[in-house]
Amino acid sequence: MKILVCFKAAPDVEMLLDEDWVIDRKLQIDTSFVRNDLSAYDESALEMALQFSEASRDVGLDIELNALTVDGVGATPILKTLSALRFETAVRIEPGADLLFQPTAVASIISQYIRLHAPQDVVLFGSQSDIGENAKTPLLTAEMLGWPCITRATRIAPADEKYITVTHQVDDGHVRETLRLPCVISVGDTPCTYLRKPTLRDRLSYGKKTIAVLAAEDFKLPKETEILMDLEVLRHERDAAFIEGEGPAEKAKVLYEDYLKPLLSGK
Repeated sequence: MKILVCFKAAPDVEMLLDEDWVIDRKLQIDTSFVRNDLSAYDESALEMALQFSEASRDVGLDIELNALTVDGVGATPILKTLSALRFETAVRIEPGADLLFQPTAVASIISQYIRLHAPQDVVLFGSQSDIGENAKTPLLTAEMLGWPCITRATRIAPADEKYITVTHQVDDGHVRETLRLPCVISVGDTPCTYLRKPTLRDRLSYGKKTIAVLAAEDFKLPKETEILMDLEVLRHERDAAFIEGEGPAEKAKVLYEDYLKPLLSGK
């Protein structure tokens, strides 16, 4: 069984100061001086694949893990880490043009890569990256491949060579389903699935494998795709008030009389 995990190495924008948010003519912000990192969703998807591989081997299933990103050279350190974690292949597709806010183009490249270069049985995505956060790429990829897609997945487990068991969130809880391969899985809020760190021995033994690099020009991009029209900083500011009083009882009374009571009465 072949499993491909697609991820996006995004700049850690939390490191940017207010004065760093300068938008240039191409509607871009310079993030070249901050580190690239994985989103929590992508990290969960990668660790989930590793756990699935271990569980599969315990029941006698042969698993091949592969990693793919449509990104620049900034993703190379993450790909080397994945090689050290025993991912069979680590592939980077150089985007050439900026595809940051173009999930249709990214999904098209990924689906063509799977059909033309590396057929897979399961494709895992984090539900969204830290930049853009459109959450469309897994769904568009599944549509282009003609495969079923499960979203908000929290766990995958082996069933047999042709089926896997997927646990995913729904509005009122969780559902466990057995899914026939091939399929696309979008990983949602999964507790405690931080990507493990490779040992020094594994880094020396496996982390030096060559990273395969392809170019987006080798793939046919769709004629119609998204166009970034504008970019601005959203400021999430909240008002605050300090409640004065001699003690907890008096402060609680002020809180109720001045704030909660008007809300409850609709005034």
